[in-house]
Amino acid sequence: MKYTLTLSALAMMTSAAMANEQTIYQWPNVYQGDNTSLQQLTKSSHEYWQTVSGRELKQGVAVHVTQADHLIRVAPKARFDSGTVIKPQQLQMDKLQLRDAKTNATLALKSIAAQQQMHQAGFKDGSVAIQLKNVSAQGKPMLQSTQPLGDDDQYLVHVVEKGSPYALKAHADFRVDEQQRSLAMDLSMAQQGNASKAANNVSLRVHSPVDEQLSARYANGKVIFSQPLQHVGAAQGFYEIEADTTVNINGQQVKRTIKLPFVYSKDTITMKTAKVSALGNNRFQASVPVNVSDEGRYAIRATLQGMVAGKATKLATVEVAKEIKGVDTFNLPFDVATAATGPFKLVDVELSDHTRMLKFTPTQKFVKGPVAGF
Repeated sequence: MKYTLTLSALAMMTSAAMANEQTIYQWPNVYQGDNTSLQQLTKSSHEYWQTVSGRELKQGVAVHVTQADHLIRVAPKARFDSGTVIKPQQLQMDKLQLRDAKTNATLALKSIAAQQQMHQAGFKDGSVAIQLKNVSAQGKPMLQSTQPLGDDDQYLVHVVEKGSPYALKAHADFRVDEQQRSLAMDLSMAQQGNASKAANNVSLRVHSPVDEQLSARYANGKVIFSQPLQHVGAAQGFYEIEADTTVNINGQQVKRTIKLPFVYSKDTITMKTAKVSALGNNRFQASVPVNVSDEGRYAIRATLQGMVAGKATKLATVEVAKEIKGVDTFNLPFDVATAATGPFKLVDVELSDHTRMLKFTPTQKFVKGPVAGF
């Protein structure tokens, strides 16, 4: 029994030692990249899309087209019902038409593309496409199918107006920090040659990294979540916001949709002041105490800075990664090719949470500790 316990204890000690081992990499040259993390995104859109039911498509769905150069794409969408995948009927081109909502007259088409043509163009989802021959500012085209479609079947209506002077522009935060229940997002409908219009009548769809739909609303330039976010980091993927808006410009209804990703972040790792020690022969070691809130694999990248000919100079860059639970210390060994003098300190520090795919750029100044021999 004692022998067994001793072997078990040795195995546990070996596992703990292996888990605590550092992976060390010194860059061949000093890292010169920008280590500031992505904080905001800017995007523009000349298109919109919406999901409609078979019932709606049979009744007629309004489409918003503002220029001759456009494409109206319609694609069947699979849906889940009680764990079963239900695929809707393929659309028949001779049963799909555009009508004027005011007069009910059938509108002339400039071109059509059936499933085979769309498949050859790279759309392998059963898409079909049509294009209006004439576009009028006063017209109100309505897409309609005379097929006996299932009422609950779903179809994607996608309108693209490449090169349009009307673009929905979004400028939004990329990170939502812990305890934050909103995300700043500025939406405006830009009109070429004229001032932008604020995007009103905004509807939102927010999807989690595991494709759950979350409830949210848009108010005062913010996306406000109705419940706390759960999925930390980008390990499972990003959250995604879809925003729809319709703006009246010169008597035309301009409709646009835009998609923006974001990540839910929390400070899973924090650090205290680093201490740099001289080991002789232009070799140094920096000790960086850290504390993690969630067990996992973490990394640090930092550059050692010292004085060369009286000028602050970046000497070498090292990355270290290890498994951490609770409180621990990164030990960064630097092998410097250039003779340098103190004071020494770490700059361009970046912490990474590999388990949750998060990066942190500490804002505190890292003051050197006592360095022997200086």
